[in-house]
Amino acid sequence: MRNLKRALSLALAAIMLIGMMVVSASATGLDDFSDKDKVVNKDAVSMLTTLGVINGKEDGSYFDPTGNVTRAEMAKMICVVLNGGKDPSLGDVTKYSYTDTVGHWAAPYIEYCAIRSIVAGKGDGTFAPNETVTGSQAAKMLLGVLGYSAEKSGLVGNDWAINTNVLANQNGLYKKLANLNANTLLT
Repeated sequence: MRNLKRALSLALAAIMLIGMMVVSASATGLDDFSDKDKVVNKDAVSMLTTLGVINGKEDGSYFDPTGNVTRAEMAKMICVVLNGGKDPSLGDVTKYSYTDTVGHWAAPYIEYCAIRSIVAGKGDGTFAPNETVTGSQAAKMLLGVLGYSAEKSGLVGNDWAINTNVLANQNGLYKKLANLNANTLLT
């Protein structure tokens, strides 16, 4: 179980650090992206497209390696990774945890993650699916994947970011990321 958690955390950490967008399924590999020459982490992007975790942005014809990852995209990536690289059959969402995800393309993924306490809203009943994700926010989601309770682990309240970063470091999520600024937006 410990090795599974470690492998999962490494895979998810790799996902959060790679420039990616996940809206469509028309691209099948790195060579299908019109901006493939701008991709720095070619091996990782190739692997993640092959696994079905990322598919490119909008129509799948480009990757946008310098674009920022949104909260909705992060939820989708986590959901697909947790389901073995497959887009799970999530069905229609009939009950929404957040008022601003009704009708959103990522609503099923967000609900999947919300039910499992992987993602949390903004505290006002919204999720803000189109807002971008910082390193700390992504790490908090990944800690949720690893089974950490946000409340029990101090990942809520005024010190949530500090506690998240400490716990993320302890779990190796920031390993080999010497230049990481956890407050920076993910690309």
